[in-house]
Parts: sequence; structure tokens; C-alpha cells
Amino acid sequence: MNHQILVGNTLNHIQNLPKDSIDLIITSPPYWAKRRYCDEEEIGTEATPEKYVKNLTKFFKTLEPYLKKEGNLFINIGDTFFGSGAGAWNKYLDKQGNVTKYQKERKEKYYTLKPLQPKLKQNGKLYQNKQLLLIPSRFAIEMQENGWILRDDIIWHKPNRIPASVKDRFNNTYEHVFHFVKSKKYFFDLEAVKIPKISGKGLKNPGDVWSIKTQPLKGNHTATFPEELVEKIIQCGSPIKGTVLDPFLGTGTTWVCAHRLSRKCIGFDINKDFIGIAVSRFEEYFPNDNSEISKN
Repeated sequence: MNHQILVGNTLNHIQNLPKDSIDLIITSPPYWAKRRYCDEEEIGTEATPEKYVKNLTKFFKTLEPYLKKEGNLFINIGDTFFGSGAGAWNKYLDKQGNVTKYQKERKEKYYTLKPLQPKLKQNGKLYQNKQLLLIPSRFAIEMQENGWILRDDIIWHKPNRIPASVKDRFNNTYEHVFHFVKSKKYFFDLEAVKIPKISGKGLKNPGDVWSIKTQPLKGNHTATFPEELVEKIIQCGSPIKGTVLDPFLGTGTTWVCAHRLSRKCIGFDINKDFIGIAVSRFEEYFPNDNSEISKN
């Protein structure tokens, strides 16, 4: 299997691929105002959630010509509350207001050297503290307005979600995985992902709520796909020996799963450290594999 794993901006690398050559795009782009993975401007650091939605939709519009007419696009995306203190310095202070060595290392490890959410003036409407921004819904609608057909809104339920400390709302235990297509006829292998019926006789459609535990990995990347989720999507969304693209490869879960399922993987990420982790992970999973890997 000839995989292509490269460091750099996807919008630059994608131009070197043939049009209509990708069977499946599966990815989890950076969420708005959640983490910083690089020092440069990147998706997720936009000044407003509206700009994030526009920017992300434009990004996938650029990839569209490289996806086959019968291809699939699966995108995992999470939501954000307005006024969230994610990344704020005082989040890592102890009870006396001091920054301990552990808290400082934790802050630097997770790329939260300054508040992640831009300071936006509250308007009593969308912009007001505690407001759930519904970014996934806004993104899905914007994608529809750009010509994509939304086939599924899969709910990824996380049964091992860490309890939240909030006391005035319920703990969030799910994220969205949107399934988009370019045309009304597309590849889809439902048989590959059917599950046993409760009676134990025969198989059934797994439905659009998937309970899959999160899967932490070693290293500094704190937002990783669980392999079980990615494998389901690759199995139903691409043919064997097909080509799978992850434009935000991160630590390489899509690559590992694609190889395991006999698909070619193309993966890009602007963070060279993550690509390094992905390569090490692949070599650890498949130590005796002779796959050709194009990387730099």
C-alpha cells in the first residue's frame, strides 16, 4: 500500500493530487476557540464563530473537486459555549492564585498560552455568556447552501466522557459526525457495518447514534479520533483498495485504520510534531510492514 503523509497546508498539497481521485474524506477539523496547534493562523482561531463556519465551508469547497462524484465526506465537529474561559490563565491557578509547575506544564502542553476565545462584545443575542453557539448546525446548513447533500447527522455518544464541573446544565456527552455527498448516487456499504439484532438472529442497520468510547493516546495531541469510529466510516464510506484523505491527520488514526482495512491513506497536517507521532504510531502498529510511505 502506497501512503502519502505530508507536513504542510492541505490547501497547498491538495493541488498535487488528480481531480476525482479520492473515495472518502474523513476528518475532525480544529473546533472553534478550543485549542491552538501551531503558532500561525489556522482554522479554529477565527475572530468569530460565523467566520469559522465560513472559513471551514470554504476549505471543504476547495477539496470538493478532488473527491470522486460517488465519494463521501465525513466530518466530526464539536460545539462551543460563548464566553468560555478555555485557555484563560486563571483556569490553571491553584486556590491561592499561584501558577504551579504542574499547571504551567499542563498549559504549555495543551497550547493554551492565552485565552482561546476572542473577546467579542456581548449583544444579548448570539453573543452572550453561557450561550451554546450551535456551531455544528450552522456549519451543516452552510455546507448545504454550498451544494453539499447532508445524508446523516450521526451522534457520537461518548460513554466515558469526563464529568463536567458545571452545576447549571447537563454534561455534554456527544459530538456530531456529518455525512455529506456530492451527488444522489454514491458509494455506501451498509452491509460492512451492520450489527447483530437484539434477538441474536441476523443483522440490522446500526442507526445514527454510535456509543464509542474516547481513546486517549500518548503525546501532546488531546483531541484524537477513536479507531472504532474511524473504522466504521472507512468500511461503509470507501471500497477496499480505495483512497482515503484526512486533511487534518493529527496523530494518524485515519492512516492506521485505513491501512488496517486495506485502503490507501493520504494525510496532511501543518504540525510536524503530530506527523512525527503519526509515523511512530504507524511503525509501532505495523512493525513488519513494507508499505511505501511518502513523507517529509
